[in-house]
Amino acid sequence: GLDTDLRCVIVGDAPYAEDYIQQLKTTDDPRVIFTGYVFGEGYEELCSNAYVFVETSEVGGTHPALLEAMALGNCVVVNGTPENRETIGDSGLAYDGREGSSALREVLKELLAAPALVQEYRERAMARVEQHYNWDKVADAYEQIIRAIIDERRLKRSQKASRTRGQQQDQASDPSAATRIRNDQRGR
Repeated sequence: GLDTDLRCVIVGDAPYAEDYIQQLKTTDDPRVIFTGYVFGEGYEELCSNAYVFVETSEVGGTHPALLEAMALGNCVVVNGTPENRETIGDSGLAYDGREGSSALREVLKELLAAPALVQEYRERAMARVEQHYNWDKVADAYEQIIRAIIDERRLKRSQKASRTRGQQQDQASDPSAATRIRNDQRGR
């Protein structure tokens, strides 16, 4: 275990892991609290008062709960999947989930012993969300991508139309070319 008086609040549920959750609930440690699902203001209150937010997910892309925790100024610790590492960048810490709870325990020990480091990660997390996951910036980036695609398609259509006009002009200026084309088509 960890040498701390802080509580471990486990938010959410996993219906596919009922046996495991029941086993955890029997640990008889008053510091471990299972809330089940919590939404809205209650969830925001829990996140805002957390010393550290731990994301244990092994699958998926960018997790909204992780982004929300970062935006609320949490020091975040993630299972070190490529997706989680990309999400946090240098604004949090990762542990190797394949090594089990011992890897997570080591990261948590480090953070429990270093409140100044926790504060630094809190500030980095908020800045990263503002820089990379701000809805206005994300919408602007999508708009730029869509405009680039539209411009590229317009350019291709314009180039195709220019080639067609050029071929028509060539045929108009060289009547024998048009005759050769017709003769070639008849010979087929």
